[in-house]
Amino acid sequence: MLIAFPIALYTATVAALLAYLGTTDLFYYRAAMVANIVGVVSAIVAAIPGSIDLFSLPRGSSARVAAVKHGSFALLATGLFSVSAVLMWRAWNDRMLADGVYLLDATIPLAIAIVGILTLVIVGTLGWSLVQTHHIGVKTTDLSAPRDQFQALVTEAFRPPAGPEIHRYRH
Repeated sequence: MLIAFPIALYTATVAALLAYLGTTDLFYYRAAMVANIVGVVSAIVAAIPGSIDLFSLPRGSSARVAAVKHGSFALLATGLFSVSAVLMWRAWNDRMLADGVYLLDATIPLAIAIVGILTLVIVGTLGWSLVQTHHIGVKTTDLSAPRDQFQALVTEAFRPPAGPEIHRYRH
């Protein structure tokens, strides 16, 4: 499942920005920026199979309505993280040295990323309803055939053995 990558990378973006604000170590700012950019790219890649699933749903169905909401909020989250990434990229390229320390403003990208994470919670809730309620992306199988095979196997395994053969020998 491709959705794990943007979720993890967006979360890493927020965590690294918080670490940067706490330490002012440029490593965390750069890590947040890279995680943010890679998260946006992976979200775009994850949108491809999601779009295929969306357009394969019948028009007007409750599943399609939920899928449109899910996709819309996912695009909103990706847009928010894209804006955050652009702001971080610009700040990184325009950084200035003051008293031997590079000063980068991470508050606005962090605020946008937090709103993006909250949007991601909505995306996840809608995605869960697509899988659990509408069974989108779930391959349904006929369970009666394996159950019949299993019952035959169990019946054979627990069949009482035939009694011992008694051979009578004549002496």
